[in-house]
Amino acid sequence: MSASDNIRKSYFFIDESGDPAFYGNRKKLLVGTEGFQPYLIIGMIETDDRKALRRAVVNFMDAINTDPLYNSIPSIAADKRWYVHARGDHPEIRAKFFELLRNLDGYKAHIVVAKKDLNIFNRKHNNNPTEFYFDVLHHLLNGRLNNPSRHYNLYLSQRGNNSLHYFQKAVAQALAGKVNNAEDIKFNLEIAPSTEMPELSIIDYLIWAVQRNLLKGENRYFEALKNKYETVLNLYGEDEE
Repeated sequence: MSASDNIRKSYFFIDESGDPAFYGNRKKLLVGTEGFQPYLIIGMIETDDRKALRRAVVNFMDAINTDPLYNSIPSIAADKRWYVHARGDHPEIRAKFFELLRNLDGYKAHIVVAKKDLNIFNRKHNNNPTEFYFDVLHHLLNGRLNNPSRHYNLYLSQRGNNSLHYFQKAVAQALAGKVNNAEDIKFNLEIAPSTEMPELSIIDYLIWAVQRNLLKGENRYFEALKNKYETVLNLYGEDEE
């Protein structure tokens, strides 16, 4: 048996809600305007059994697409590439998928909530939304890639200005100074569309539940899945330096 046969694989599926923007067209400040996103939330699920999670989501979508009670819902009927997405899903679909997640084992979630602060953005992130985004991602990954006997596979949802270069930089920062023999940590990185990565629907829903609690004060979705969250980190609070 070769050494590679002893290496177990871990999978991370990463998504976000909100955005890192403080300024719009012509450098118009968005803070305080209608539609401004006050939080950037980035989260991920961690699993060793990717196939089971993928199968569960695909089976759910297949069941919805073949059930006349649900497949006539306009958001489903009109989109041949429909996939499970919390913000756009019909309330009945959303409720059914939350029930699935409550009973689905084999994964745990990590969430970082960054309340957007203009002073921190200007001072710490050089007025650069990409730097802001990947600093939050670095905090999400910090301490998670620490076992040289594992091979880590990380999938970042393809959104906005996500780039493989900054993704690699965030991973490197998460490893630097935190892991002995960081060069021995084995990982692959990929930016993937949610339409092609059903596992991303799981973290999308877990993030939505956190956002719903923050913005609407409706905590029933978060409470229903509370045992699925291993960590929820509030970043850039009032005492943040």
